[in-house]
Amino acid sequence: MAIDLGYSAQSRSCGLAHASLANSLELTFGECAKQTVAILNEHGPHVLILEAVLSTYHDKLGNPDIRGEFERGRGWYYGPGVTTLAAAMRLLNEIAKHTSLTDPIPIVEGMLTFKKQRTGHGADATTLLNDFYNAPVMDLAVGCEPLLPIITGVPQVRAYHLADK
Repeated sequence: MAIDLGYSAQSRSCGLAHASLANSLELTFGECAKQTVAILNEHGPHVLILEAVLSTYHDKLGNPDIRGEFERGRGWYYGPGVTTLAAAMRLLNEIAKHTSLTDPIPIVEGMLTFKKQRTGHGADATTLLNDFYNAPVMDLAVGCEPLLPIITGVPQVRAYHLADK
């Protein structure tokens, strides 16, 4: 399952793609959380790809810093990164509260970057799902930590569209 995660009070800021869906969906945040929980409860744990910040890094002075060179100029701790971090925290807590799963859910951060043109949230979720195995895994700084204690280990960050750079 892949989610292009947004965090808006009213707009359809999230895209959701899953093998059980004929087409990707564009949903409000609340609709996306409910649909995600429903899919996980029906199909069980499987890889969850989120286009959202899922880990953090702080330097030796305790200040936020980039997690790796892939993030230079677009750090997790400012701008849109902070919004996706907040959205991911809420979504993951909703999943933990409302699913009946006992097995862990493998979680991966999908980082859509350097897109040639603006695309919709549903299309972005489809890209996250379909290009998963082609997206390279980024090197993370030693000392990165998972966003929440309910995440086991530091999730991979896969960067999409690097070849388009």
